[in-house]
Amino acid sequence: MFVESPRRVRGARDRRAPSVVDSGMRSASSLVGWLVVLAAVVLYVRFVPAWWCGRDAAGVGSESSAALARRVARDLERPRSFHTGSARFDGEWTFGTAQMAALGLGQVALAAPARRAWAVLQMDRAIEAARSEPARAFDAEAWSEDPLASLDGDKDHAAYLGYLNLALSLRRRLGPSPTAGLSDAVTEALRRRLRRRAWLETYPGEIYPVDNLAALASIALYDAALQREPAEARRWLARWAEASLDPATGLVVQAVDATGRPVDAARGSGSALSAYFASFADLELARRIDRAVGEHLYREVLGFGVVREYPAGVSGRGDIDSGPLVFGFSISASGFGFAGARLFGDSRRFAGLYRTYHLFGAPRATHGELSFVSGGALGNAILLAMLTRADAPVLP
Repeated sequence: MFVESPRRVRGARDRRAPSVVDSGMRSASSLVGWLVVLAAVVLYVRFVPAWWCGRDAAGVGSESSAALARRVARDLERPRSFHTGSARFDGEWTFGTAQMAALGLGQVALAAPARRAWAVLQMDRAIEAARSEPARAFDAEAWSEDPLASLDGDKDHAAYLGYLNLALSLRRRLGPSPTAGLSDAVTEALRRRLRRRAWLETYPGEIYPVDNLAALASIALYDAALQREPAEARRWLARWAEASLDPATGLVVQAVDATGRPVDAARGSGSALSAYFASFADLELARRIDRAVGEHLYREVLGFGVVREYPAGVSGRGDIDSGPLVFGFSISASGFGFAGARLFGDSRRFAGLYRTYHLFGAPRATHGELSFVSGGALGNAILLAMLTRADAPVLP
């Protein structure tokens, strides 16, 4: 019988022991390797996409605005039709594309003297598109009368006239205007109606504070453009703020009844757009609303900024104003949020929103033009208006 010597037994044990240690070391090394890979992936996902999409945010300025303005001007040459499933909403978007284009181009004219003549010419084209029969048909159908042919009447047409007049008043700020007579007539019609009642209806039985704010801001801007003291408009703005701002959050309630009682929640899409409109008439009111948007609605996910449609603890559905809601985040509110963030110097929030729109908007720069492909003509016009607001302050 073979008997292994102690030396050989020890040797055998010596040979087996290192194999167990090596296995443990290999397992530990493998675990460390996987942890390193996992950490690298986490760091990549957390920082690289956000860095890549936001690398141009700090450089948003006159050149990028000019490139976007050129694209918006070209979009006006070939108006597109919308197919939302609602003739009214199709009309709103057609009108909104021209109206936002007019505001954005007017801001470019104020901010860039070298481009002023071109931008004013393009702004006049946008105003013509906004006042055209196809662009006002949705409002005429809702009220059973044409909003411009019935300025001596008593029906409100708050959104169409208010939004159009904001562009008309901004045009007056830029000097002699081919639409000066229309600007006078619309302003007087809105002023007369506001003297009779506190709230103007967008459509029969529908009152939205953001639309009323557009009308109020247009009157204040008109007075300022003609070097008149906008005292009456400022009183109306103070009354609007008292009734429209949610006491708990400072956000703008989306809808009210004829007495001013809220019938919808305070929401992001109306609040962010209200901050933009208010900036034409009352910068402190605009700052107050924008601060509420930043505090109660703005969030970041992996460095990408988004604006919620409803504040924490409030639930609701998306609609034509908010756009589709993705986990509660609103496309419209996020887009409108650019203006306040940039106007009031919130660089972190502006960069976060810019990353998101770079990721989902698919920006494309070709032949000296900049466009956001997924947003189309309406998205281009809105972003031009929002991104250039800080470059062209109108009232002190």
